[in-house]
Amino acid sequence: MIKNIVLIHGWACDESIWQETENYLEQKYCLYTINLLLMKNTYSYRDAVIELIEQKGLTKVVLVGWSMGSIVAIQVASYLLQKVQGMVLVSGTSKFIAEMPTQVLGSGDSLEDTDFKNNELYQEGIPSVLVTKMKKRLSKNLERTLKDFYKLMFSSKEQAQGLDDKITDNNLSCGRRWELLEALSGLDFLMEADVREDLQNITCPTLLLHGEADNLCPLEGAKSIERQLPCAQLVSYPGVGHIPFLTEFRNFHLDLEEWLAVL
Repeated sequence: MIKNIVLIHGWACDESIWQETENYLEQKYCLYTINLLLMKNTYSYRDAVIELIEQKGLTKVVLVGWSMGSIVAIQVASYLLQKVQGMVLVSGTSKFIAEMPTQVLGSGDSLEDTDFKNNELYQEGIPSVLVTKMKKRLSKNLERTLKDFYKLMFSSKEQAQGLDDKITDNNLSCGRRWELLEALSGLDFLMEADVREDLQNITCPTLLLHGEADNLCPLEGAKSIERQLPCAQLVSYPGVGHIPFLTEFRNFHLDLEEWLAVL
């Protein structure tokens, strides 16, 4: 049976980011993409993907989520346990924001009274202050802020190779441009979403494909997911940043196709 694959994009991008992946896989698989629109609540993106799956009448699907899309994929997989036969998390994370000591304090606790070793602060994300600053910059200059964000997707090695300018011009800047409210609500989602508990429900085979030089979703976040999922496999790429399906195209797609073939 031909596998149905749903491709879920990340923040400030759209379905066109998957075009080269679609070209690579379309001869063997049924591919579906989606544009995630304005988020109204923490489950808006999840519900949009579920609606796509139901509208297409798909009884079995493989979810491929990149960056923010990986969080959405985990939400969907946890909700549609019987339909999701596999999950691929690209530059994935279960919580985008790292926890700070004050986030685990109870109402009557103080810093001195709190045992942070037992609380196990989640440190595999990025500081919330960076996202707060980005939201302020977006309101002042949307286009400039998005371009600066795209730059962060690339490792120093990839930038030295000129891949940042090439891929930004040919892939990242060619899709549907996010409006300010969409971009801000997407950042709200990234700041609020925490799907670590959802991982406890997921038993389907999962492939994690991750750049070792990813500064937006650190590799440790993928390792954390791998530890929590019983059927997870992590493949990492040295010197690769946040967008391995474009900067590490050949190895990425060979690894993906090899995993799909035995699913």
